[in-house]
Amino acid sequence: MKLALNLALAVAALISTSFVAADQTSTHHAGHKRAAPGAHWTYGQDNAGPQHWGALDPLYGTCGTGKEQSPIDVAIGAPFVALQKKPFSALNYSPLRNVLCGYDSHTVKCEWNSTVTAPNKNSIVIKDKTYNLLQFHFHSPSEHRVNNHFADAELHLVHQAEDKSLAVVGVLLEVQANSNPFFEWVVKLDKKVDQLEHGHGFLVKDPVSGEPVPGEEQVKYKIDKVDFSPLLKATGKFTPRWEYEGSLTTPPCTEGVAWNVVRTSVGLGLKQFDALVDLESYNSRFIQDRPTKEGN
Repeated sequence: MKLALNLALAVAALISTSFVAADQTSTHHAGHKRAAPGAHWTYGQDNAGPQHWGALDPLYGTCGTGKEQSPIDVAIGAPFVALQKKPFSALNYSPLRNVLCGYDSHTVKCEWNSTVTAPNKNSIVIKDKTYNLLQFHFHSPSEHRVNNHFADAELHLVHQAEDKSLAVVGVLLEVQANSNPFFEWVVKLDKKVDQLEHGHGFLVKDPVSGEPVPGEEQVKYKIDKVDFSPLLKATGKFTPRWEYEGSLTTPPCTEGVAWNVVRTSVGLGLKQFDALVDLESYNSRFIQDRPTKEGN
């Protein structure tokens, strides 16, 4: 079964395209506030695919020249990776209300309203710095590998500190027979999208300009309550985990991201996985080579 799924994903990689402009500071790894748009990019084998990101736009130069790029294989010859067996010095993951999930032309992403007067209190603390949870999204298959093996998918929980620095918790997802209640909304979102005649996403955008198209329907699925407790229980509160300093895995590939890839994978139901792939297809950046401390 897994071989067939992986083969399907490999085929999807050859035909995958995305038609949306990326932002300088607001990719799907960052917050939802938009900055000036950058060049159109994709996950496909075309001239806008990952191997060409660094040449598409001056804003994306780090994608081609960066020395601490992500994703990586976290377990093979990586002196810059540390297996952290202690929990985060502080972790607050309360249930979230009125979460909106959709496909944003690159990934299936969930966001929520968070303002100065009503901030989201969910956070992690790393080296005395507090990072607040901004959003979470998916990649299929996983972007990170363990001993050169990728998982069926990967969940990214994106956090941001007051100084705008980012910390991402990556959770590897493996297909299982039974559905996982935490991901059941993915199936419902897929069904909702299938019922519509026009595109899907938080914003339906013009493929050239990247600007929202007036009147085009926006498709979101509302989750009244997201309870993270099953996810925390399944992963031991994200412990143990591999820690390393890397980058965004999408343009502009900004470095200085505190990565935390959880060692324990989480089950994802087959129907849930099929719905996820139907929504976002193949959307993973290839593994990045990292120079060693000796500069090799």
